[in-house]
Amino acid sequence: MIHELKFRPIFGDVDAMNVVYYGNYLRFFESGRTELMRSVEKPYAIFVERGLHLPVTECHIKYRRPARYDDPLVLKTSLSWLKRASLRFDYTLVKQLENGGETELVTGYTVHGCINLEGRVTAFPPEIVQELKKVVVMAEA
Repeated sequence: MIHELKFRPIFGDVDAMNVVYYGNYLRFFESGRTELMRSVEKPYAIFVERGLHLPVTECHIKYRRPARYDDPLVLKTSLSWLKRASLRFDYTLVKQLENGGETELVTGYTVHGCINLEGRVTAFPPEIVQELKKVVVMAEA
């Protein structure tokens, strides 16, 4: 499953050159994974209710072309792997073109660990694993 989030950068997202500030892509990624999880009825609130959190343990961003203020963007988010106590989301940000096409701007990923309230690594609950496995886009290499 690939979740698509359509949005336009606001003026507060860009720098003096009218280019989206590089750190804001991580905020965009967070919105993408939040909406993906919500769309499969496993919002982060379910984890919090169980005393679990999913901190980012690794991230990567490849900047290809800049996004600018008010560009029509689509963030494509997928869950690419799921392990006992970690998972990885992949992201592709594209700009929609007037001719109906799109151009790739940014790609990246974030890896998240599953921890309890004491900060200890904890396995995902089996019922959550069962549901998330249904949306994993590709098996880990």
